Amino acid sequence: MSKFGRRVAAATASVSLLVGAGIALAPTAAAVDHPLCNVSNNKDRAGKITGDNVSLRKTKGTYKSPILRVLQKNAKVTVYCKGLVAADQDLQYWYYVKHNATGIKGWVYASYVS
Repeated sequence: MSKFGRRVAAATASVSLLVGAGIALAPTAAAVDHPLCNVSNNKDRAGKITGDNVSLRKTKGTYKSPILRVLQKNAKVTVYCKGLVAADQDLQYWYYVKHNATGIKGWVYASYVS
């Protein structure tokens, strides 16, 4: 085998090991997609939206955050984790979710998710 061939084989083996280790040790979708889940990183669970015209936002804890989508009552979501934010003098809980129908991920105020 040529020197070039040995290098390609070694690089391929290294990538295979890294990819294999990444798959075996991969964190949950929430941890990968959003490290701001500071309350819980539980197993993903099914949920649904409990209010009408609920904003799915880019970031948690701010009503100034861009709205990614408006969700309707009973929309199905996958809940990845919960985040806590201090807003004014209150503590607010937000869920990082995926809207199942569109695949869009973002933050929803926790009171609107069951």
